[in-house]
Amino acid sequence: MRILHRHLLVAGLTLLAVSSPAFPDTASDRAAIEAGTQTWINSFNSRDAKSMTALTTEDIVLLDPELPAVRGRDAARQAWEQAFGVARERVANATKEIVIAGDVAWRIGALTQKTPTGAVTTQSLEIWQRVRGAWRIHRQMSSGFLAPPKLLRRPNPSEPVLNTPGNN
Repeated sequence: MRILHRHLLVAGLTLLAVSSPAFPDTASDRAAIEAGTQTWINSFNSRDAKSMTALTTEDIVLLDPELPAVRGRDAARQAWEQAFGVARERVANATKEIVIAGDVAWRIGALTQKTPTGAVTTQSLEIWQRVRGAWRIHRQMSSGFLAPPKLLRRPNPSEPVLNTPGNN
C-alpha cells in the first residue's frame, strides 16, 4: 500500500508539474521587449518600414491624434513610410516603464526627434503581445509622431484681417 501511495504521489506531482502553466521569466521578457524596441528605432532611423512591420502583430493599430486610426500591417507600413519625411533626423527612444502581464505587456516611452525648429519629445504607449513565443507590437499610441502637429499659420501682412471691429 505504501508503494502505491508513493507512486500515486509521484504521478500526481509529475502531472501537476506538466499541466501547470509556466510563469514567464519577466527579466528575459523585458529584455526581449527592449531589444524589439531598439530594433524598431534602428529600422525607423534606417527608413526600413519592412523591418518595422516584421515586429508587429497582423492586426496592429497605430493611434496618433493627427491621423485616423491606422489598422493592419500594410497600413502601418504605409504610415511609417510617410512618417519618414516628418522625422528629418534620427529618432531616440527612452523607456520609462515596462509592465508584463502574462502574454501581454505595455511599454511607456519617450520618442525624441529633431525637427527644423529643435528637438521634440513625445510620449508613446505600446501594447506588446507574445505571439508564438515572440514579443510583437500590437498597439502603438503616440502624439504627433506619425504626422507633424499642425502649426498655426500667421497671415501674410498683405492679407485682410477679418477679426477686427468694423470688418463684419
